[in-house]
Amino acid sequence: MHFERLAIEAGDDTFTLDFHERLTVIAGMGQLERDGLVNELVGGLSAGRPGVHLEVRSDGGERYAVFRPRSGAPRIVDIERAADVTASFTNGAGQVNILERAGLTPSTARRAMRITAADLAARSHGDALVDRLARLDPDRLWDVARGVLESKARLEEIAEALGSNAEDVEAYDEIERRHAELETVQREAESIRGLSFAIAALCTMAALPAMLVTGPWLTVPLLAGAIAAVAYSLVAWRRSTEAERREQEALDAVGARSYLAFQVSRVNELVASETQRRQLMAAASDHRKALTRWEVLAGDVPADWALEHRREIAEAHAALRRALGVTGAMPLTVDADAGESGASETQAAVRQHLGRLRHLGAGGESFPAFLDDPFVDLDPAQKVELLGVAAQASRQQQIVVLTDDPAVVHWARLECISGDLALVEPAGRSRADETSASKRSRHVAA
Repeated sequence: MHFERLAIEAGDDTFTLDFHERLTVIAGMGQLERDGLVNELVGGLSAGRPGVHLEVRSDGGERYAVFRPRSGAPRIVDIERAADVTASFTNGAGQVNILERAGLTPSTARRAMRITAADLAARSHGDALVDRLARLDPDRLWDVARGVLESKARLEEIAEALGSNAEDVEAYDEIERRHAELETVQREAESIRGLSFAIAALCTMAALPAMLVTGPWLTVPLLAGAIAAVAYSLVAWRRSTEAERREQEALDAVGARSYLAFQVSRVNELVASETQRRQLMAAASDHRKALTRWEVLAGDVPADWALEHRREIAEAHAALRRALGVTGAMPLTVDADAGESGASETQAAVRQHLGRLRHLGAGGESFPAFLDDPFVDLDPAQKVELLGVAAQASRQQQIVVLTDDPAVVHWARLECISGDLALVEPAGRSRADETSASKRSRHVAA
């Protein structure tokens, strides 16, 4: 879908905005104005407010005019056939709503169509994870991922039958680990305390004769040694106290007042169902092994996250195979530099976002992308590179750049000469900016 024209009635005046079929750069807009424009455009595709009219073109070439008069019912007209097609876009509540026909809501469409600098940073991280997993052998990747989910499901099933849950097993293991740590720290503390007190006593007893014989020269180091020994003992005591606190936190998580009460409860469970307990511990062990295999293969990416993004990972893997010219089996992993064309993570995030918009609608309909100054924090060279990516992508979909960045406006002025994009900016601003740019150019040349 492409926007062709937006018309907003404001009293006796009408504001109109024409869009280029590929790329439109709208300059001189603050954040509030950009927010308002996006809301009007997305709202015009749903049950928007009266006085906002749209002309749009579908991917199939049909051109529609969406009229929402201040008085009267909204309607949609097929421009080429001069036919009223309102009924085709009217939902059960009697609302004229193009987005609903495409399986979208205003909020989901707005989130998908608009990308800001913050969105780009968040998407860059997710796209980096997709890229990392795409470099692994897919058969091995999904086999290990399924193993994680299947072992987790079995663990939860057995735990539920026992009247427990999978988290209880992990909590029990954590209690045992922390108790073992406490016992180790307590043994060390007892040993250190006995040794340090003996050293402190010897230093103190030796300090008095040393004072009488040599004066303060030997007495001060002896007293300092005694103090240091006591301080070291206090440090060991603090470590023991901290270990006790950590153990109690783990006990509190399962509702046990003490480690003894926890052990009594475990004995009762053991007597009640030894077979189920063994099955539970075996399932927990299998799940830990499956998690270890996954972490060795995929790192810190959660297995369920990978399965949720399986389609994106498969598409990225296919693109990597094409870039490498691989037709048969691939190695288990591919170097991070393989298949790269110098694109940064930010470029990859932009491409991924635009790619999703090409088939956003339920029937595979594309939707325009609103780039809401997403490159504002980048240096000028990176901005130009990413704007070039957007210009190239606009051959397949419509892109609208909303900006208040002089560097982006300057790029658009140079590129719009080719006719591949349109620049819209406030009256009077263009001449002032050109004068400023001309002065800067003369200064640089000088």
